[in-house]
Amino acid sequence: MSEGSRLLECLLKVSEKAANIARVCRQNRQLFKLLVQEKSDEEKNPRFVQDFKTLADVLIQETIKHDVGTEFPDLAEHVTGEENNTFSNTLGESVTVKVCSNFDDTANLLEKVLNNDSEVANLLAVEVHREIQLSDVPGNNHVPDNLKLTTDALGIWIDPIDSTAEYIHGVEKVDEVTGVHLSGLRCVTVLIGVFEKTTGRPVLGVINQPFHNNTCDSEWLGLTYWGFNYNGVRLSSISGPEPSRNVAVLSSSESTGIKSKLSENGFTLVEAAGAGYKLLTVILGQSDIYILSKDSTFKWDTCAAQAILGSLEGGVIDFRNFLKTDSSNDSNLIYLPADNDSCNRGGIVAYRNIEILESIKKILLSH
Repeated sequence: MSEGSRLLECLLKVSEKAANIARVCRQNRQLFKLLVQEKSDEEKNPRFVQDFKTLADVLIQETIKHDVGTEFPDLAEHVTGEENNTFSNTLGESVTVKVCSNFDDTANLLEKVLNNDSEVANLLAVEVHREIQLSDVPGNNHVPDNLKLTTDALGIWIDPIDSTAEYIHGVEKVDEVTGVHLSGLRCVTVLIGVFEKTTGRPVLGVINQPFHNNTCDSEWLGLTYWGFNYNGVRLSSISGPEPSRNVAVLSSSESTGIKSKLSENGFTLVEAAGAGYKLLTVILGQSDIYILSKDSTFKWDTCAAQAILGSLEGGVIDFRNFLKTDSSNDSNLIYLPADNDSCNRGGIVAYRNIEILESIKKILLSH
């Protein structure tokens, strides 16, 4: 199996391990109560009144880093996530969360975070050190055996739990017309995006939706999606052409001017939670476009989805540049390792169909 194929298999498996940790944390009442910790003022996204960091976020991030670094040492220092890995317990002790080389050491470290609760610490350590098989990954998990990538030329952006607020407090709501989920656990995603360090182009993306389906016994099952876009080779777990539905997904804080123009031109507007989930609706053809004119997404939000959309001949582009330039190709988001600013400052537009993208441009530039 080629190096690129091995990397995709690794990311699919670690995304499912991440989903397992997210589900265990969310469904165990005792554990969930212990896990929530409000972020410091410095870490907060200014768009939200409340922002949260959970041990699930940090543990998933460190698990992904550990598992990827173990299989691909060249990537170990080039996996970047949203969260810092320091967590404070209720006793006021700060603990640096990491995955240790064996179960006992990881469990002992987690016990410090969890106020000496060894039972819960062991529960989490089991998931961290669980061996995941490709057959355990839900969705189209067939991995082509000839994906050509060289891992020492790559970097990875991860968002361990995108839409943390929905993960903690979300109430399940769905738009009856489009079927898009407005809030709740279905808006939660694990995002893993791989980019080429020299060009900044996303080349491989995995999105895991840990809470895709709620079974009759109130347990959640997930679903996983992936896309590969490198050197003219486009492959994806998504099949079939995208339907044109005249649906635009937006954040609730989007400008009234943009909302009015889209609505007046026949678009159904859906305000959904979670940047990762909104991007996923475009990937799956549940919406035609995702527009965010504000600078409230980050590289970890968009890298995975951009790789998948690229594999479908779509993309994620800079909103401001999109309105200024003649070609959408000039507006693609890039991911450079030396770039200290992880924010998508110009806003974003995500699309699958270039013709719909161009029609949106005309709508937005009209007076």
